[in-house]
Amino acid sequence: MPPLHAYFGPFDSPIGRFWMAGGDSGLLLITRAETPDTLLADLERAGRSAFPDTTALQEPIEWMRAYFAGERPLAIPRLDLAGLPAFDARVYRAAIDIPYGTSASYGDVAAAAGSPRAARAAGGAMSRCPFFPVVPCHRVIHADGSIGGWGPDLWVKRWLLDHERLAATS
Repeated sequence: MPPLHAYFGPFDSPIGRFWMAGGDSGLLLITRAETPDTLLADLERAGRSAFPDTTALQEPIEWMRAYFAGERPLAIPRLDLAGLPAFDARVYRAAIDIPYGTSASYGDVAAAAGSPRAARAAGGAMSRCPFFPVVPCHRVIHADGSIGGWGPDLWVKRWLLDHERLAATS
């Protein structure tokens, strides 16, 4: 059983404030919000308590800092995948392999996750991704090339794709 305690803290980015939580097993959750309320509620539902401490989150904070500075972080922070559905974890691992500055279709990600006929399910996993933008769900698009999804936050997906394409060409 994973430890019940976690640490959390903010990270301010060009697209708003993120709240991150992590523990000894790695990064647990990232949310984009002004306050940590959603993050803390999600952790509580998972049976965890969290304490403010950004020193415990240096690895993901450094990753975010580099990413939003237009650098290509070489290694992602350790992720705590315990408790996630096995399919979702496979989809997140497949999304991590999408090269910086590029995109892949939901079908491509499903196939890379070992379920080539599960494009819709891969989309569902992406919509639940607790590690955005470390797991680059923004790089997953429709087979016709449209970016879709993300509802009112579609601008965030566009911003991230543009950010990476610009950084990749400079």
